[in-house]
Amino acid sequence: SYDQHILEIVPIMELLASMKTHSVPEDIDIKDTVLNDDDIGDSCHEDFLHKAISSHLQTCGCSIVVGSNPEKVNKIVRTLCLFLTPAERKCSRLCKADSSFKYDTGLFVQGLLKDSTGSFVLPFRQVLYSPYPTTHIDVDINTVKQMPPCHEHTYNQRRYMRSELSALWKTDCEEDIPPDTVIHTDETFTPDLNIFQDVMHKDTLVKSFIDEVFMLKPGLSLRSTYLAQFLLLLHRKALALLKYIEDETQKGKKPFRSLRNLKTDLDLTVEGDLHIVMAFAEKLRAGLHSFVFAKSMYTSMQERDVLMSF
Repeated sequence: SYDQHILEIVPIMELLASMKTHSVPEDIDIKDTVLNDDDIGDSCHEDFLHKAISSHLQTCGCSIVVGSNPEKVNKIVRTLCLFLTPAERKCSRLCKADSSFKYDTGLFVQGLLKDSTGSFVLPFRQVLYSPYPTTHIDVDINTVKQMPPCHEHTYNQRRYMRSELSALWKTDCEEDIPPDTVIHTDETFTPDLNIFQDVMHKDTLVKSFIDEVFMLKPGLSLRSTYLAQFLLLLHRKALALLKYIEDETQKGKKPFRSLRNLKTDLDLTVEGDLHIVMAFAEKLRAGLHSFVFAKSMYTSMQERDVLMSF
């Protein structure tokens, strides 16, 4: 119906309007970010900064930054966007000073302002349908949470989609279901609303980058150059990982069985480092996580589902 079309078009128009006024510029001046502080910990706690950047990279550069202070939120948004490509920055959004934008699926980084009660309600369904997993950063209380990695994210998306479809089949009435309704009709799959977990995996890559970047004098181009070198290093590691998997599997003809060897050979024995490089590689070759982890993951997920059904 006409009304339905209007309902679908309005959010798209709102998104485009918000990007026109608040999208992150392609070129970010490092002076507008935390990486310009004289010393680590000047404007945000060292451990928080490390966790935020590490998780941001582990979730393919997708992050939500929430808080009550727009300047604080936007400083972290810009800082995280330093680790994105110019094209990805254009698909990221700063927060508005007076009222919050809605969460939008498919942006890389978005700043969201809490309401007067100090909360921001995320639409579960839209976050789950986001192309990549997401990091959730709260600048008021310095917390960093993340969604499970790509292969689990895809698995959860598909299961939720199936449960939605079966719910729609079962709905005899013609009334439209509002887009943000969490549907619980398929007994076999109840979505876990706590889709954000603590950051489990420590890394050495971001840790040493942060330690070293703050040793350089701020205000010159040294830190920007060092950041560019760091991103180049991650890119090279991702390419090496893809080549390794290609060789081991005869370009995907055979299943991949040598994750332990890969970790040792490519110096990715620390879980966080592996997750960061895998996320970089996923963006170069979509479906990589599912190819590497799917078999073991499906087995463990099925075992968990069987146990939960007792």
